[in-house]
Order: sequence, then structure tokens, then C-alpha cells
Amino acid sequence: MLNSLTFLALLAASVPQAVPAEAPATRHVRIADLNLSRPADRAELDRRLARAVEKVCPTKQIGEATRSLAGQRCRAETLARVAPQRSRAVAQAAAPAQLSSTGR
Repeated sequence: MLNSLTFLALLAASVPQAVPAEAPATRHVRIADLNLSRPADRAELDRRLARAVEKVCPTKQIGEATRSLAGQRCRAETLARVAPQRSRAVAQAAAPAQLSSTGR
């Protein structure tokens, strides 16, 4: 069973070319306490993912009233990259229920 999701945000687009690329930022999102077969827990997972993505890809800088374009792009790309992991976690949570309903 999965205990957490790990995702990467590749921020190369926001790093000037003259600066060596840093390692991608990584965040762990805890899911062991969630029952992802329940809609409320899936919503909580989405909130956790959004908070983690915001830490990796801040869309507002101090003193800015609007969201940065680079931050928005990073956020969208990171959410797209983590979507398959989220889908697998939800599918794995539903799998035991499907097996038990067949009587096996």
C-alpha cells in the first residue's frame, strides 16, 4: 500500500541558463491516513497536493499582487505530472473493494 506520493517540479524554465540547474524539488504527500475510496478523502488528497505544489511552485512572491506566469506554468506542469500517481493511488484504494465484492 502506498503511504505517500512523491512528485517533482522541474523548475529549469525559471532558472537562467548561465546558472547550473539545481536538482528538482521533491515533496512527500502523506496518504496513509486517507481512505481514497471515499470522496471526502480524495478531496483531502487534492488539498494536500495543492499545498505541496504551492510550496514547490510559489505563484505569488512577496510584494506581488498577481500570480507569476512562471509559477503558474510550474504549478500546471507539476499537477499534470502528479496526476498519474494520484490516479494509481485512488485505483489501488478501490481495488480491494472490487476483489472482495467478487467473493475471492
